[in-house]
Amino acid sequence: MGYEFHWEVISTYWTWIAKGIGLTLYISIVAMFFALTTGLLVALLRISKSLPLAFFGRAYIEFFRAIPLLVFIIWFYYGLAMVTGINFQPIMAGIICLTMQHAGYLAEIYRSGIQAVPKGQWEAAYSLGYSPARTFIKIIAPQAFKIVIPPIANQGVSMLKDSALVSIIGVNELMRQSQIATSLTFRPFEFYTVAALIYVALAIGLSQLATLMENRMK
Repeated sequence: MGYEFHWEVISTYWTWIAKGIGLTLYISIVAMFFALTTGLLVALLRISKSLPLAFFGRAYIEFFRAIPLLVFIIWFYYGLAMVTGINFQPIMAGIICLTMQHAGYLAEIYRSGIQAVPKGQWEAAYSLGYSPARTFIKIIAPQAFKIVIPPIANQGVSMLKDSALVSIIGVNELMRQSQIATSLTFRPFEFYTVAALIYVALAIGLSQLATLMENRMK
């Protein structure tokens, strides 16, 4: 027996979907902001000449790139509360988990960008009396940023898609709203198809924005 699509059901729950889109964007943007900041810090630790700091940076990267995000979200939200009694609101827990894991990937992106800048530029800056911090901010970082825009954009798309996983802890983002609407209407393919198309549209928009930024910086 063939499945009959009834797209009109979408209009009935469109406000639900719109709220889900808004929360998805909020979570993705906030988590990406903190992941970019945390990732840069971890990258600087990773390339530090201090062995303990470099070890910590590498351990952070390896750990969070190895653990599945879904497992980490469940452990952080449910397990941490059981073990320590510390409870986070679902949205906050989701943002923290997304931030911590994606910071590991972004740290490697930053590291590769920084190390792609010729070492001679560090030496030239030192010869002019620049401090390491000033050298990094004024000379190295602007060049490295141009290099890492495309992979950072790809990571942003991954962040957007991974935000759907926070639905497992009850965050009413796009995926969760689609699940609830499906349970009320028994029309799964309509809602999940629309959700998929929305994710695709958002991802394409983000990629185009990154391309525009890259072209302007050339």
